[in-house]
Amino acid sequence: MLPGPVSRPHRAPLAALDPDMLAGTLCARLCHDLAGSLGALTGTLEMAAEENDREALTLSVALAHELTAKLRLLRAAWGTGGDLPALDSLQAGFPGAERLHLDTTQLTATDDQVRRLALSLMLAAAPALPRGGVIRVSGGNQGLAMEIEGPRAAWPVVLRNCAGNEAALLEACEAPRAMAAALACLQARALGRDIVIHHDTHLSIA
Repeated sequence: MLPGPVSRPHRAPLAALDPDMLAGTLCARLCHDLAGSLGALTGTLEMAAEENDREALTLSVALAHELTAKLRLLRAAWGTGGDLPALDSLQAGFPGAERLHLDTTQLTATDDQVRRLALSLMLAAAPALPRGGVIRVSGGNQGLAMEIEGPRAAWPVVLRNCAGNEAALLEACEAPRAMAAALACLQARALGRDIVIHHDTHLSIA
């Protein structure tokens, strides 16, 4: 059982949100997330082609799998349509995936929009576990709970601000690094839900 909420966010219409700006910020975030893997893949493929380097070719295959996993995760979280896979099958696409464990054993939600909200929150949570740890999500279509566990685990300040303040949410929509938190808050609003942070490591959506 989660402790009672510290405060209840106030929901208000985001009339000032510029869809073109939001699309540009999202594009910048996607490019940032994929550019590193793509650049490394290009470099190793060129090396393998020029020097017939088997080790470079092996690394290229690993980088291609990494890039595919990232694309699969981002499409699931922020795309539309298509079948949404089991959330724990997307773990390889998360930043720092080798240090993370996604625990979705208590997640019973079947609504894809609710599950995409969970994914956005997981993407926001991953940087909150700099030394690795567990992201645990539970609940169903009517409400979710999420817990992060690990050294120095704490929800990002940007998520705390976005969840309860429209001005902060608008500001986050212009910052690629804050995109996961901003989109999670927008997705929650679209569902008529609130994200409530109860503790450094616990939140709920109801």
